[in-house]
Amino acid sequence: MNLSSFPFLAVVLISAAALHAQSPALRSWTSTDGRKMEAAFVALEGDAVKVRLANGSTVDVPLARLSAADQTFAKSQTATPAPPSAAPGEVAASKTWPRSFSLPDRPEVVVVKEDAEKNEYIYRSPHYEFQCDSKLGSNVVREFGRIFESTWMLNCMLPLDLKPQPEKLREIFLARLFTQKSDYMEAGGIEGSAGVYMSGKKALMVPLQSLGVKMVGSRVSLENNSDDDMATLIHEITHQMMNHWLGRLPTWYIEGSAEYVEMLEYKRNGGFSFIGLGRQLQGYARRMNYSGGGKSFTMIDLEELMTIDGRRWAAALGQDGAATENYGSAGLLTYYFYHLDGNGDAANIIAYLREIENVKTNEEEQAAVKKHLMRERTYAQLGEDVKKALRKEGIDISFFSPGKNGAATSTN
Repeated sequence: MNLSSFPFLAVVLISAAALHAQSPALRSWTSTDGRKMEAAFVALEGDAVKVRLANGSTVDVPLARLSAADQTFAKSQTATPAPPSAAPGEVAASKTWPRSFSLPDRPEVVVVKEDAEKNEYIYRSPHYEFQCDSKLGSNVVREFGRIFESTWMLNCMLPLDLKPQPEKLREIFLARLFTQKSDYMEAGGIEGSAGVYMSGKKALMVPLQSLGVKMVGSRVSLENNSDDDMATLIHEITHQMMNHWLGRLPTWYIEGSAEYVEMLEYKRNGGFSFIGLGRQLQGYARRMNYSGGGKSFTMIDLEELMTIDGRRWAAALGQDGAATENYGSAGLLTYYFYHLDGNGDAANIIAYLREIENVKTNEEEQAAVKKHLMRERTYAQLGEDVKKALRKEGIDISFFSPGKNGAATSTN
């Protein structure tokens, strides 16, 4: 990250209780006009000092903009360059399901680039880089950045131990923001969507309007976006948090895990609540089953759901009601494995995830499902267990006959 002026900022940790202490390589740097920042020395390259900020990003600082003492320090390091400091500490997974959390403040944002001639504007929060075609300013990014940073933290904190990490060759998650809907669609956006994660592009694509950002000429205003847009963003951000899992997990769980996070109560100041999960589950059922009023839901046949591949899932989305049926079924089944299966402590699906981390073949993946999720049950027996458990949560379940998503392929 190259800046023409010295960026001085106070990097605010999202949660002091959750993050590890900063590396001892951090030191205080002072500019010629007296401003300060905390960063670790990386290297002296020509007339610039490369330093690493507490959020893990690197910055090139003109040597001439540093105090005399800091210039002397930087030059003294060239004989034995200090190694780059470690990446910022991760948020440790909770041992038990959390009840709630909130970000202590708006995430700190660094202005990386604002180039009006090229319409390139780049901003960074602790775990996200936002690339936009309009100038937003750091204050606007701090406001909508809450949903990105809090969804990151949630996926870190879940006892599933998902270990969210940027895609290969990226040091930070990327969100591309579009002022015009037509540009969003041309980049691969989906009609009517508030955002979409594209693993091939290693980026979350988001139209500005779904973040509540409005552009009138060069003026920027920020309003509350809709609950539906917020839910979609949380869903897609969760996909990005799990990018390194996507090639290992079955389709139903890829979508169900994102549906589960979307199901939770999001607080607009940046945080999630697990309090009253049964109420939140019932609210989710109401949203996903318009005819049942939330008290009943017809799920996809479990063998069909748990063996569906991405092609059949995508093909079914164009059918009336299929999106509601598939996503809702995946969300409810994920909730069951998280909170209702076995002792209700998610131990079985956690064991499944630990094994999936190391599998090499499809046969090993299927064996992990049988061992940890099915546990000697037939799909019919699992269906009865799901029905009984969800009934206690106030939701009556029935099942479609097999074939809602078309015939299974020979690979399923």
